[in-house]
Amino acid sequence: MNRPLSPDLELSIVLPLGALAQQLMKVEAQLRLVNMKALDAASDGNYRDCAAVVNAKLEHICEALDSIKALVADISRRKPQPERDD
Repeated sequence: MNRPLSPDLELSIVLPLGALAQQLMKVEAQLRLVNMKALDAASDGNYRDCAAVVNAKLEHICEALDSIKALVADISRRKPQPERDD
């Protein structure tokens, strides 16, 4: 049987992870919108004017995502394993 979480763990780990998950879903939605706008701009031929700036911003986003993936993997490795009822 699972033990209830201590309030300290709930407040310091579980709730912030839930908030981060919500924020990341919002970021994903924003990126989808920007992607649709970029597709429209590319079809109009307007994208070339800002391609260098856009590519630099995308590189920063990719770096941040790589860092996020590494941190998530680190947290996943450290998570406690559920207790077994043998």
